[in-house]
Amino acid sequence: MNINEHAKPTELNKETPIGKELLIWFAIATVLAFVNWYLNRGNWPEVSHTGLRMLVIQLSYSYFVFLHIFLMIVVFRAVLWDRVKSSGKLFSEGSGMLLAFLGFALGLFNLQWFAGFAYGVMYPGFTINFQLADSLGYWLAVFVVIAIIGTFAVSYHTMRLNLKESYRIQLERERLRGELEMAREMQLGLMPSEAPDCAGFDIFGMCLPATEVGGDFFDYIRPDGGEKDAEIAIAVADVSGKGMKAAMTAVMVSGMLNTEAIHRTNPAEVLIRINRPLYRKSDRRMFAAMLYGILDGRKRTFAFTNAGQMPPLLLRDGKVVAIASHGPRLPLGVTAEVNYARKVLTLEPGDHLLLYTDGINEARDGDRDLFGEERLVEAFLASAEYSMLPRALEAIQSRIKTFSGDEPQHDDITMVLLRVQ
Repeated sequence: MNINEHAKPTELNKETPIGKELLIWFAIATVLAFVNWYLNRGNWPEVSHTGLRMLVIQLSYSYFVFLHIFLMIVVFRAVLWDRVKSSGKLFSEGSGMLLAFLGFALGLFNLQWFAGFAYGVMYPGFTINFQLADSLGYWLAVFVVIAIIGTFAVSYHTMRLNLKESYRIQLERERLRGELEMAREMQLGLMPSEAPDCAGFDIFGMCLPATEVGGDFFDYIRPDGGEKDAEIAIAVADVSGKGMKAAMTAVMVSGMLNTEAIHRTNPAEVLIRINRPLYRKSDRRMFAAMLYGILDGRKRTFAFTNAGQMPPLLLRDGKVVAIASHGPRLPLGVTAEVNYARKVLTLEPGDHLLLYTDGINEARDGDRDLFGEERLVEAFLASAEYSMLPRALEAIQSRIKTFSGDEPQHDDITMVLLRVQ
C-alpha cells in the first residue's frame, strides 16, 4: 500500500524559557549594581554611612532600569517572538535587542526622577540632582556591556537546553530503534523460514519491508483434512500504511487467517470470515489486500480468492499473463459484508506462478517513474532461466534495485513463486 504514516523527525527549536531569561537579566542587573557601587564608593565623602546605603541605592537604580528591560522582553516574547523566530537568527535577536534598548532608554529617562526619590528615602534631608546628559556616554557604554553579556548568557543557556534536548532525542531514538528491531525480528519470525513441501511443486517466498517493520506478509498453511504434502494454502497480504501500526494490523490479520484457514478449504469463505471482524476491530483507514489460495498437488490446481491484491502472473510457454479473479476485489476491512468468489486455475508442468504485492510495480526511480508491470513481466521472464527459486526471486529483486538506483525503497516488497514440476 502507498499510505506513508511516517512522521518527519522533530527539529530542535528550543528557546530559553521566559522565566529563566528574566532570571539571567536579574543576575546581570545585580552584578552591575555591585560594580557601579564599587567604582563610585568614594564619590560621596560628605555623606556618612555610604557603604550599605549606597549599595542599596545602586541596586534600586539597577533594578529600576532593568524593570523596563524586563517589561520589553516580556512584550517581545509574548507578542512578537512567534512572528520573528522563523526569520533568521540575526533578525530575531536584533529585534529583541531593539526592544531591550528601548526599555533601557525608557528606564534611564525615568531614572531622572527615581534617583532623587530613592536618594531622599535613604538620606532624608539630602537632595541629588541626577542629570542623564552628564553621563549619557557612560550609560550607553553600560548598555553595550549589558547587551554583550546578556546575549552571551541567554545564548549559552539556550545552547545547553538544545544539547540536553538533543541528547534526550538521541536516547529516545536509540530506544525506538531497539524496539523496532525487536518488532522486525518478531514480524519476520511469523513468516515461513523455509519452503513448504507440496507434491509436484516448488515454492519459495520472500518479504522485504521498506522500514524496520511493515505491513506485508506471506504465509503457508496446511488445511485440516488435506493429505500431507498434497495441499498447501498460500497467502500474500499487504496492510495499508507502514511502520508499527501496519505491522500490528498485519499480525492481527495473520492470526485471523490461521484461525479460519486451518478448518476450511474454500478460500472465498476464509476471506469472508476474516473480513467481518477485521472491519469491526480496525481503524477505518486500515485495510488489508490479500490473495489467498489453496494449491492442490494431485489435481495441479490453484483455487484462489483475490481481495484487492495484485493479480498473479502466470508464465507459460514463454508468455506472461495476469490472472484475473472472479467476484468483488475489495480489500479486507473496507466494508462489513463482501461476498468474495473463488477462481480455480489449472496448472501445467513447467508453469511459473508469481504472487506479489504492489511494492514491486510501484517502486520508483530518481525521476519518480514507476517500475511498472511491463518491467515486472520482463524481470519475471528473465527469472525463469534460474533453476533455483530463491535465485529467481533475487534476480527480480536485483532488477528492481537497478531501476530504483539511489532512491530508497518506497513500499514493502513481497513475492511468492510457484513452479510446477
